[in-house]
Amino acid sequence: GVHLHQREDFLIFLSQSDCAYIKLLLNLFPPAEERGEDMTELAVIIKTILLLNDPEIIEYVTSDAPTFESVCAVLEYDPELREKANHREFIRKCAKFRTVVKMEDDELVAQIHHLFRVTYLRDNVLRPTMDESSLSTLVSLAQFTQSDIIKGVITAPKVKVAGAGGVASELPGLSYLTKVVRLLAVEIDAIRTFISGEDESNAAGPICQNPTIEEESGGTTMWQQHLAPQDSSLSSRHIRRKGCLMFLKELFCKARVSLQQPEKDEFIESCVSNSKLLYLLGAILSDPNVGVDEQGTALEMVSVVAMHDPCVIRRHCLQGAGTAAESSTNEMFSCLRPDPNDHREVIFICPPNDLLLSILFVMSTATDAGILLQTSEIIRIILDTDIVGDQGTSLNGSFMNEENDINAMNSQNIRYDTGSEEQNSFLALFYDRYIQWLVAPFQYKMFISKSILPLLSESNQDESFSAINRIRQEFKHCSASEEKSLTSVAGCAVRSSFTLEILSFCVRAHVYRMKFFILRTRLLGTILKMLCQKAPHPHQMSSGGKCLKLASLKFLRSVLSVKDEFYHRHIVQYNLFAPVFDAFRITPVGRNLISSAVLEMCDFIRTENIKSLLEYIVTKHLTKSASPGEKSLEDIANPHVDTFAQLRRTHEENIGMHLDPNNEEGNPGNDGTTFNGRPAPVINKKALEDQRKYREAESEDSYFNDDDDDDEVMGPLPNDENASSLPAMSDTASLLADVSSLE
Repeated sequence: GVHLHQREDFLIFLSQSDCAYIKLLLNLFPPAEERGEDMTELAVIIKTILLLNDPEIIEYVTSDAPTFESVCAVLEYDPELREKANHREFIRKCAKFRTVVKMEDDELVAQIHHLFRVTYLRDNVLRPTMDESSLSTLVSLAQFTQSDIIKGVITAPKVKVAGAGGVASELPGLSYLTKVVRLLAVEIDAIRTFISGEDESNAAGPICQNPTIEEESGGTTMWQQHLAPQDSSLSSRHIRRKGCLMFLKELFCKARVSLQQPEKDEFIESCVSNSKLLYLLGAILSDPNVGVDEQGTALEMVSVVAMHDPCVIRRHCLQGAGTAAESSTNEMFSCLRPDPNDHREVIFICPPNDLLLSILFVMSTATDAGILLQTSEIIRIILDTDIVGDQGTSLNGSFMNEENDINAMNSQNIRYDTGSEEQNSFLALFYDRYIQWLVAPFQYKMFISKSILPLLSESNQDESFSAINRIRQEFKHCSASEEKSLTSVAGCAVRSSFTLEILSFCVRAHVYRMKFFILRTRLLGTILKMLCQKAPHPHQMSSGGKCLKLASLKFLRSVLSVKDEFYHRHIVQYNLFAPVFDAFRITPVGRNLISSAVLEMCDFIRTENIKSLLEYIVTKHLTKSASPGEKSLEDIANPHVDTFAQLRRTHEENIGMHLDPNNEEGNPGNDGTTFNGRPAPVINKKALEDQRKYREAESEDSYFNDDDDDDEVMGPLPNDENASSLPAMSDTASLLADVSSLE
């Protein structure tokens, strides 16, 4: 019931004389608490003042450490809390200002402390009983403070240097971000060198042995800098490496939500272009000994860069490949591709300076669902080159209208580069050197080495790749069970499902390149074999197994959505629908996603009238089963849906007659109809006899007109009993010739 002008007068009264009235209220608290008096009324008054959302009052409460502690002490007696809070004990004993590098900028330290007070007041003191709208001033103040902190971290301070003649000059020093990134590089190199068996003392610079504690100017002991252990032991190095990663992750997350677009561009430029941060993140991801928390931290930073502008990562990968190509031969790149031994086993050794290969290393070896989700989203964003086809034509009218997940992804605030030359160069690099590792877990048994390589430099790059080649050559001529330094990668249905999601995206986004890769490697048949993995009982199938089978069917569905005849002939030639229908037979129809996915796929083939697949499915799989006790696909599905019956009917309409099961010669049925329900034409016996003689004479003439060289051109038919009579190998050869001419 208070008018607006009365509220403004009250705020002026509270703010005058540097909030003198609030100081008097807070001075009442210590003696009253000592006497054991009721503090609820004082707590309600202080809380009501804070909820007025006056910026000057909030700034006064959070800018001074003793005042902030007094406010928290009063609000411990908030009557809306179910039990008394204990803010003072947390601030004095639990809250610590941890750093890995001593922060010497007093202004930056004060801003960090100010941000802590604002967020603690918002999230811990007032949030349990208030909604977001009541804390708008605190939210705005936190965002502005975060922006100031980020600028202070990335800005290099001016350092006074004595010049000639005693004249002092100012030179730019090192920003705090640069110091942290350099320390991260030192710790990563030292840890990798130590694990690889070399002397640790030769891998790191001097580090002081005693931790430094810097107190705030106020003199209170609760706002000290607690440095990480500064000795040279391996455990201390792990702590410092994790501390650097956690600081950088916090910095990236704050920048993503607090900075405006121009400031965010400057921040990404400072973090990526002016330092080797992406190389260091690749070294973290390529280390099999790194824990899930550090992997997630590195992926979070890569995700921020990719969501901001994916061309930054693409350009980084192209620059790395260009530098390596200039300094080495193609033998270096051949050692990075999968090279299986006689037992179809392959070892994945990832160089630490290749960010994209490091991301694929995580995708091929990780088992944590959260890590796999982060990694798959990063790969998908990097590969989404503005939804442009390989020939430079937009594909918005084809797969984007059929796949809602791509539209949902484009609805996010993601910027894309427009340089088609850079996009094509990156895609050529990916499909030449990297996609093989994405599909390797489906083709081979994977192993990783327990030993890791030190960080690559110009001096040891050739030596490191020689070591990789030596390990791979030794592995190629022996069994992995004989090598104690290798660890097998356990199978993971969730990991395979995420990988299939990426491949399905590539089929729709990179139509021509992915078609060439699938037909060359026969990847589709390899993936569909996973549908034949039977559980003891369909109801006992694990959730991961169901997810993997659904992902396999989605991959096939993506191939069909392209509506390319090369894919159709490939499916017919290798009988790739056999495992699909086998999975349909062993899975109960009704209330089942697997059978529903198969039926939807068949319905898509029917509605799109893909004639080659219609003929293949009807003649190959919809025939009556040879076993007397086994039902046909139509018998299994008919109690629920008539999809297969409609499939057969569409095929019969395509060939021009409606076959009656008891009348295979195409004569009129019992109801007097032959095709599409229309009356059959009346043909007398003489006309039928004339047609028979004409067909016999035509067949005799065609025998002499046939060219004997046709059989040599077409080549022998496939020996596989399940193979189709289509000359698909000539189709594949023509596709390879077409691709080579375009490339």
